[in-house]
Amino acid sequence: MGIAAWQFYNPVKVIFDTGAIDQLSGHLDCERAVLVTTPGFRRRGVVDRIEKALGARLVGVLDEVKPNPDVRDVDAQGERLRALKPDLLIALGGGSSMDTAKGLARLLSQPEGHSLRAHFRDGQAFEDVPALPVAAIPTTSGTGAEVTPFGTIWDFERGKKYSVTGPDLYSTFAVLDPKLTLGLPEEVTISSGLDAISHALESAWNKAASPITLSYSAKSLQFSLQALPALKRAPDDLEARGQMMQASLLAGLAISQTRTALAHSISYPLTTKFDLPHGFACSFTLPALMRFNAGVDDGRLLHLARSVGYEDADAFSRGLDALFKQLEFSDFISRYIPGQSMAMALSDQMFTPGRADNNLRSATPEDVQAILSGSLKSLGIE
Repeated sequence: MGIAAWQFYNPVKVIFDTGAIDQLSGHLDCERAVLVTTPGFRRRGVVDRIEKALGARLVGVLDEVKPNPDVRDVDAQGERLRALKPDLLIALGGGSSMDTAKGLARLLSQPEGHSLRAHFRDGQAFEDVPALPVAAIPTTSGTGAEVTPFGTIWDFERGKKYSVTGPDLYSTFAVLDPKLTLGLPEEVTISSGLDAISHALESAWNKAASPITLSYSAKSLQFSLQALPALKRAPDDLEARGQMMQASLLAGLAISQTRTALAHSISYPLTTKFDLPHGFACSFTLPALMRFNAGVDDGRLLHLARSVGYEDADAFSRGLDALFKQLEFSDFISRYIPGQSMAMALSDQMFTPGRADNNLRSATPEDVQAILSGSLKSLGIE
């Protein structure tokens, strides 16, 4: 299948169970934990449950995480948390909570005076010391960030995306409780679910794929391609919520080894320019990219297609188009992208090193323009 030497490493302990959040205390090895989350979890009573479970070991709650965390906000949050001297950060929420916690984990292990802005913008070197430990409690099913060593930090002032990464940014453990995803707004459910699908596919048409990552990708898609339409019809279906959460985890395990590829490279300027949610931004090109990568398929995409019930990659691509119609994807994306010409104007920014060059088939600027244009047109963006 065109796959040569490979390695696999993922140290995250995973607990999957309904109600698992209430047993959090038994999994923690800390004296001074800080919870990193969004305001909504205080209102929903989840923060109270964590405070009850941890008692005096929880020394602070940062409940001001914003979607797509900006480098300036994370720096300011880090300065406030430094005085608490935490020895563990607990990320509660979706990908933005986990990204924020990973950024803080890197920052707070550095001496006072260091900042993410100085590091990313000016090249200030970080000292070679381990990041603070992070524990993850995902409340959406999409990013898989609970089992990856990557955190995304945005710089909207400069229109850039940065990454914090390293083996020390793997979570110490992750608690997956599907009950925490009940009540998610439809847009978040769909966007995060499409993010999981994009991760599974991007890890498959990836030069760094291995037999292990391909098996995770296939199993993830077997869950997500059934569970996401089910949640569109019945958002309170707890079994589908559990399947979607496991799909996200499995896709996260895959990209923790491969990273992502061309769909994500295309997505980044669309998020910075239009504030398009990440799950939508990195998934609308998937049918076109399936067809594009099938042109150099070494057998893996055929095998993947058949593992989820399609005859070949082309039929799988048509199945993804049908899925988008079921999910009414065009209604969501049209809220953010006002017209095709404005998106096309960003095409020269869509070659992100470490993403585009992971793609199974090398792409030219003309290829990206064709993929982008055809994908937008298929969703009714003219």
